[in-house]
Amino acid sequence: MMDWYDGGMSWGGVFGGLVMLIGLALAVVGVVALVRGGDSLAADRRAPEQILDERLARGEIDIEEYIRCRDLLRSAH
Repeated sequence: MMDWYDGGMSWGGVFGGLVMLIGLALAVVGVVALVRGGDSLAADRRAPEQILDERLARGEIDIEEYIRCRDLLRSAH
C-alpha cells in the first residue's frame, strides 16, 4: 500500500532545495564581492606620489598644487 507522500516530493525536500539555492546564491554574491573588493584594494596600493603624478597628467591639479603636495608627501617621510 502506498502512503500519501510516496511518489512525490515532501515539503522537507522542497524546503531543503530552496535553502540550498539561497545558500548557493549567497556564496556567488560573496565571491563576486570579494573579487570586486580585491580590485579596488589593488588600486589603493599605488604610491601617493604616483597618484599625484596621475592627477597632474589628467589636469586635475596645476603645477603649483602638484609641487606643494609633493613637498608635503616628502616631508612626511
